[in-house]
Amino acid sequence: MGTADSEVALVTGAGGAIGSEICRALRAAGIRVALADVDEAALERTAADLGPGDDLASFAADLADDRQTAGLPDRVREHFGGLDILVNNAGVREVVPLLDLTPGQWRRTLDIDLVAPFVLSRAAIPGMIAQGGGKIVNVASMAGLSAFRDRAAYSSAKAGLIMLTKVTAVECGDQGIRCNAVAPGVVETPMTSSFFGSADLTASIRANTPMRRWCGPAEIAEPVVFLCGPQARFVNGAVIPVDGGWTAGYYGAELSPRPKES
Repeated sequence: MGTADSEVALVTGAGGAIGSEICRALRAAGIRVALADVDEAALERTAADLGPGDDLASFAADLADDRQTAGLPDRVREHFGGLDILVNNAGVREVVPLLDLTPGQWRRTLDIDLVAPFVLSRAAIPGMIAQGGGKIVNVASMAGLSAFRDRAAYSSAKAGLIMLTKVTAVECGDQGIRCNAVAPGVVETPMTSSFFGSADLTASIRANTPMRRWCGPAEIAEPVVFLCGPQARFVNGAVIPVDGGWTAGYYGAELSPRPKES
């Protein structure tokens, strides 16, 4: 549990499966956590699941609204007295063929997945610089590293988030700011539940993942905590794929025969 002088982290999308696990892991590392989400009921569930403590606080905010988004860091500082870590985790995804994707769907995806992290980072960084430094971790996706069908807006937003990560590191590294990203592969969450009802899709996931499985939210939270901690103090502008090796190569496309098992 965090103490009154421990670091403070703001985690967006805290009501979701990955966000709640990030909050849990940061708290276990002794960091005070500000939970942010547009869904107040989900925020309440996450807070109840994490248990009571003055090292947690919830902040309802619609990240599609620039004013609410830009005001979040100051709300967190007012409550906790500081802000050391920003985890841009909130995201939405449309699974729609390119020619069926509407401009409205495109804009909403980019607003939440790319514009909001920019607005939040822009609002959080000056205070971090003033206090001597800070850390930003962006939750991207392997879909920002490799193209996937029916995800034009999502892949474009996550690719943009990866570049925003690198630009932030380059521009602000000499002012004490470290900015890194994790790029999850297939994670079992309510957002991806449709994958696991299809034998074809689960077979495809296994065929394309060298580790032959998908992961759980805690396996994304752990690298986030690492990037926020002292062991990563010289890691800046990095993008860590947490995808079981999917983006390391085309594992499912085998061009040589497998040796026969004896």
